Amino acid sequence: MTPHDPVLARLEEGLAEGRLELPRCAGCGTLLWYPRARCPHCMSDALAWEALSGSGTVHSFTVNHRGQGEYAGREPFVIAYVELAEGPRVLSHVDAEPDSLRVGTPVRLGRGLDRAGRLHLRFEHAEENA
Repeated sequence: MTPHDPVLARLEEGLAEGRLELPRCAGCGTLLWYPRARCPHCMSDALAWEALSGSGTVHSFTVNHRGQGEYAGREPFVIAYVELAEGPRVLSHVDAEPDSLRVGTPVRLGRGLDRAGRLHLRFEHAEENA
């Protein structure tokens, strides 16, 4: 995510405070993932940011056994599509042991800092650290 884009900066600000917020279109009611300045369904720019629960379930996932760049030495790691309780499916890391995950595993928003302190959308098991 880049702070130079005001829409993504808003998402990043929420993540920094442990919240997941997404824009909802006032024209058609669509909750937008990926956040953007205009609704891709009806082209309205009348958007309002909405706080979400941060909970969801694993829709699908893959286990990566080979990392490059900032992920080198962090193998194995999980990339998953998480279906948010509010509807959208988001692509994210899931901080969990790969063998503990199944399709349908409940997850919640996790602390999304990488080694350099940059924010990323991350989830963890809903039962852990509750």
